Amino acid sequence: MGTAIGKVLREYFRTLVPEETVSSSLFALAETFYVLCRLNGPEFAREKIHDILASRVVGVSNSTELALQTGELKCERTISLSDCSCLATARLDKAKAVFAFREKELLREMRKKAFDVDIVFLEDLAAR
Repeated sequence: MGTAIGKVLREYFRTLVPEETVSSSLFALAETFYVLCRLNGPEFAREKIHDILASRVVGVSNSTELALQTGELKCERTISLSDCSCLATARLDKAKAVFAFREKELLREMRKKAFDVDIVFLEDLAAR
């Protein structure tokens, strides 16, 4: 989308090797649609989500276990349901949780108690 964070994502996907995978929860997909829609409207958001899914680079997680772990995190922590689903997806896939920005709620929860997954903030990578 022409931003520094968009550049980081484009470069990551450009250099992705076949044995690397990217997972997204349904909630994160909905959140991505919402952000794109707010930026450029629903048709643009549908097109971009379609492109992401058609690329087969991103796998979508939608298991009952993911829903339960997302709910458990939401019960324990004061962060959004979408952020909880990202963390639960990372936990289940033994992967890193990737967030665009250092949101204050997430940082507050990280200071209270560390999460059991590594967390990457794209804004940190974009600042380099």
